[in-house]
Amino acid sequence: MFISIEGIEGCGKSTLVNGLSEHLQNKKIGHVITKEPGSTSIGKILRKILLDKKQQISPLTELLLMFSDRLDHLEKVIKPSLKEGKIVITDRYIDSTYAYQGAGRGISKDIINNLVTQTEILLPDKTILLDLDPEIGLKRASSRNELDRFESENLEFHKRLRKSFLKAAEINPKRFLVINADDEPKKILQSVINKLSTYDERLKESY
Repeated sequence: MFISIEGIEGCGKSTLVNGLSEHLQNKKIGHVITKEPGSTSIGKILRKILLDKKQQISPLTELLLMFSDRLDHLEKVIKPSLKEGKIVITDRYIDSTYAYQGAGRGISKDIINNLVTQTEILLPDKTILLDLDPEIGLKRASSRNELDRFESENLEFHKRLRKSFLKAAEINPKRFLVINADDEPKKILQSVINKLSTYDERLKESY
């Protein structure tokens, strides 16, 4: 199973990913935790550039850098792990591109669609969308460390991201699982495990 975790800044993706990994470890289920950008040696370089507030990057350049990271990520991490029968969980994936570079930066959806088609991007089996008010998310993000290049964008930018994620979930209800990210982390984790276990029985809790 290939699972992506999506949402605006400060929505709790890292906490959820860590919780899912612990659950899978306890059940001795082979899995890989990964992220975008930055899960390969090339990706780490691209991540440093993309998150650096000092960098002035055009929207199209940003888009192509993200796709470069994704293609390397797919070939070196995601596809090999899936071939080995492991569950792959990625912190951000293609829906973040539609949100950040599409809705956020104003790049046409047709351009992104064309890149997805031409590069034969693999879609996740399930996408967990942690939905949260952007004002709450940005407060969370600013309280943990210095804001990066994306986190530093204005509130309207982040509102566009949320709208894009929710629209994607509306269009793809079979792939998306929308979770209220303003709930307690433990409740969020349990809710996600319960929902995912209906698609993969290995994830079910043992009582």
